[in-house]
Amino acid sequence: GLTGNITLKATFCYASPTDPQDSAAYTRAGLEVTFRPDENNVKTGKANAETKGFFDLKKYSTEAERRSDMGKWETVLHGEKNMRGTTLNGPVFDIHYNARAGGAANTRAEKIRYALIISVEAPKHENLYNDILRAYQNILVPLQPQVSIPIRT
Repeated sequence: GLTGNITLKATFCYASPTDPQDSAAYTRAGLEVTFRPDENNVKTGKANAETKGFFDLKKYSTEAERRSDMGKWETVLHGEKNMRGTTLNGPVFDIHYNARAGGAANTRAEKIRYALIISVEAPKHENLYNDILRAYQNILVPLQPQVSIPIRT
């Protein structure tokens, strides 16, 4: 686990295909994101760990309500939570794909490109960067900047 209090930030963006023939539904697909902070917190008879709200969307908000949120609606989600580092044990964000055609369910939908950016601030945890890199060495690779800036002397 992580030492001390932490701040976990996440921004989730995806490119949802639009449906110009259905102005009420507007999009053909969307993604639903669920946060599970502790992989061992599984209730009896359940297959998955308990969830905890992260992106704070109203469960049944309308598209108009989501659009009015400073232009951010269902394709851009951002959340920030403060918590004890010890409450995280194998945390995951589950991503569920929902597709529709003409407002109804669709079983043959196109793929959606998405990005999930996670930021962890843990002031009391020494070597945070190295610990994360070591724990996920087969998944994560350090980003190398691609832009070079000329320095004039």
